[in-house]
Amino acid sequence: MSGLLERFSDHTRRIFARHRGRAFLDGAMAAAALVALADGDASLEEGAEVGRLMRVLDILRDHNPDLGVEAYLRHIDDLRKQPDGLTHVRNNVVAAANGDPEAAALLIVICHAISEADGVIRQSELDEIQTLSNLLDVDAKTAVDMIAPIPTNK
Repeated sequence: MSGLLERFSDHTRRIFARHRGRAFLDGAMAAAALVALADGDASLEEGAEVGRLMRVLDILRDHNPDLGVEAYLRHIDDLRKQPDGLTHVRNNVVAAANGDPEAAALLIVICHAISEADGVIRQSELDEIQTLSNLLDVDAKTAVDMIAPIPTNK
């Protein structure tokens, strides 16, 4: 799934346009924090990937990048202070999808981008993504096919 963010399509931009609210941004950053902390610590590379993700969102004129990074750091801090708050944070992710399969798929793609950020995809990260996939009712392959399909040579 390398280079997922580079494969965002016009279709993805339409999803962002439908989900311009703070709830989607917060849910996306909650998902990023859950995956980043799945191995016990959020790495600098994962934080940098959040920043890169927010630059993509800024290019799409969706949200101020600082708001996204602040939400990510808030979720990281909350999860470190209250590890039993996983359910609450996961509920933010589900609320962000708002029952929209494309939004759910986008959240899963974001999770995979965060898991790939430090160059090592850990089983704990994959397990968290699977938990979120189950909650959102979308599998990773379907999510990537919907959001960031691999271009075919025709």
